[in-house]
Amino acid sequence: MPVAALLGQYDISIAVYIIGIMIAVGGMILGIGYALNERRLKEFGRNELFESLFNGVIVGSMFLLFAPHGIITSIIAQATMTNGTSLNCDAFMANNTAMCLAYDYLASPEPYTFMGITHTSVLSTATTAISELLLLNGGLGLIAGININAIVAQFSFSYIFSPVISELQYIIKLLGTVAIAAVVQSSVLEFASVGTLAVLLPAGIILRTFYPTRKIGGFLMATSMGLYVVLPMSYVLNAIIINSYSLSMSQPGTSITQITSSVSGFRGSLISNESFMENITNSTKRLERSNGVLGWIGSAISGISGMLSDMVNWLLNVMAYLIVYAFVLPIFSLIITGISIRELSGMLGAEAFFGRFNIL
Repeated sequence: MPVAALLGQYDISIAVYIIGIMIAVGGMILGIGYALNERRLKEFGRNELFESLFNGVIVGSMFLLFAPHGIITSIIAQATMTNGTSLNCDAFMANNTAMCLAYDYLASPEPYTFMGITHTSVLSTATTAISELLLLNGGLGLIAGININAIVAQFSFSYIFSPVISELQYIIKLLGTVAIAAVVQSSVLEFASVGTLAVLLPAGIILRTFYPTRKIGGFLMATSMGLYVVLPMSYVLNAIIINSYSLSMSQPGTSITQITSSVSGFRGSLISNESFMENITNSTKRLERSNGVLGWIGSAISGISGMLSDMVNWLLNVMAYLIVYAFVLPIFSLIITGISIRELSGMLGAEAFFGRFNIL
């Protein structure tokens, strides 16, 4: 099978030809060095000969590691596709099941199952919560516009709901940021799935065969392996952490799906014509015919405060989960990937410079 069929659309057999040429050139320089008894020519020819042989070993290793049924592909599949795992990614990610799981973790439109536990993606959870909170925000706005006029008192619900509406709008913006973060990370995974073996790795192998571009080629090879293997596998680790946390939490309402359902249920009960709004209307009519203004307002505030407290607790749970899922764990993944690229670059004779992040 040709190299291009294994590693991408670019025919990296060019690298094989260049390696052969560089082996011949290195041998010629080494021979000239011995003939002229020139130490520098001997060292340069010997180094080039060894580097060319090492490049040949690298190209051969790519067949064994990254072929559709190669060593890396098999290890990734065994680590990811355990019992009870069902994924929903696109066909171009099928050869890398870790990449598939990472994409489902971030942006799958449908629920996925990992190790027997069903999850919804970060993007789906954030967008569902945004839609529910937008409807809830509209319902609270309608209620805030209700004014109660009686003989001895006048009361408006805007005093109670205006601060809550302001907080809801802020939370909706945060959820929008979470959704954007999930889309950006999933786009990076799509690029890594399509571009690493097809572009970066072949280009890195070709560039590494030349002496002037050897370090650039080594860096590209390290980057491609880090993006294709280490990055998605770090998301698998994140999924395992989430599974362990989900199994350890037995209280109702702790999972993302349950929390989102709770927000939806609260919104429905709050603005339902048969529950809250109907009670408000009936109580307002009774209030206009009675003198128990202060007592009724006090009981109404007490009931509303309890409902708002429940809503705030649900929203805090949603935001806490999503911040961990969309930011904290992915940052951990990026750190692991950066360290792996740096170490692989050193092994391949290149340097990975991260500027201020070089502490990694």
